Amino acid sequence: MDKAFLFSLLDHMSVSGHEIPLQKKVIAHMAPICHEIRTDYTGNVLSILNPQAPFKVMLAAHIDEIGLIVTHIQPDGLLRVGKSGGIHPYQYPGHQVVIHGHRGPVYGVVVASKDTEKGDLKVSDLYIDIGARDEADARRYVQQGDPAHIHSSHRELCGGLLSARAIDNRGCAFIILEAVKRAKAQGCRIGVYAATTAGEETTKRGAYWAGSAVAPDVAIVVDVTYASDYPGVDPRDSGAVALGKGPVLCNSSIGNRKLNELLKDCAREANIPWQIESYMGSTYTDADQLHFTGKGISTALVSLPLRYMHAPSEVCSLEDVEHTIALLARFLCRIDGSTNLDPFCD
Repeated sequence: MDKAFLFSLLDHMSVSGHEIPLQKKVIAHMAPICHEIRTDYTGNVLSILNPQAPFKVMLAAHIDEIGLIVTHIQPDGLLRVGKSGGIHPYQYPGHQVVIHGHRGPVYGVVVASKDTEKGDLKVSDLYIDIGARDEADARRYVQQGDPAHIHSSHRELCGGLLSARAIDNRGCAFIILEAVKRAKAQGCRIGVYAATTAGEETTKRGAYWAGSAVAPDVAIVVDVTYASDYPGVDPRDSGAVALGKGPVLCNSSIGNRKLNELLKDCAREANIPWQIESYMGSTYTDADQLHFTGKGISTALVSLPLRYMHAPSEVCSLEDVEHTIALLARFLCRIDGSTNLDPFCD
């Protein structure tokens, strides 16, 4: 597992709608490994093995993160912000942030315009202080539309755990790219299209564009899911999920049951632990969009267990990252055009 590449993805900016700088890092890293790299106008990158193969599997993981967007610069130089994705406003006051301005990074502090202890804080109550004297001074550094995110970096914790901003979902983008490398080394012959998708946190547009362009036979979406091994998460809601116990397969009304069974078989063969969760409605991942793309795509969802989702710092297990990579690589070397995915056939 290339931890240096993982950490470089996690420490970079990819606020939803501003994914291109990070996608360029993906292209530079994957171009020497893949047979073809494709991009599109919405910001997706496709890292492809065996583009001539008739049977195609798409691995999809969104690369955008939640964050703030500068919406207004006040006469006093303070910045008003909107949200890009599902942020929790009460977690932002007092945090340092980085604004990616037209002249380079600008640092500031998030402040709330009302008492944060009342519990009803909205995004409209937040502003950023960059130290500007007035509006004209602020405009030397920032403008409306600039993205901002919490100023943090990755840290390895005790017990093989990792803390970072927006492991959701740069951690899973890393997983699918590493799975491509490993599948290639293991002699994979099918067409593999690893889509690091744009815009999942806001519109899920990237999944639709990628699925429409490739029209894969099978799609495996890789995203994070809620671990239930910390206070505030009830395992009775969708199943008991813990860090360090392997990737999570989703029982879903849109998930192909035979794909799930093949994934389980691959896990058993390689002694990879796995867990189960159940969502009978929307999964709130790219799987919801990909499943309905074109004439329909047989889809499964594989998830990385995560603590503190959408918080300034999230936590996952590096062992789970490794096991998910190994599972996907084995799956890519097992499935082909002869695999029976018809639920009406035994």
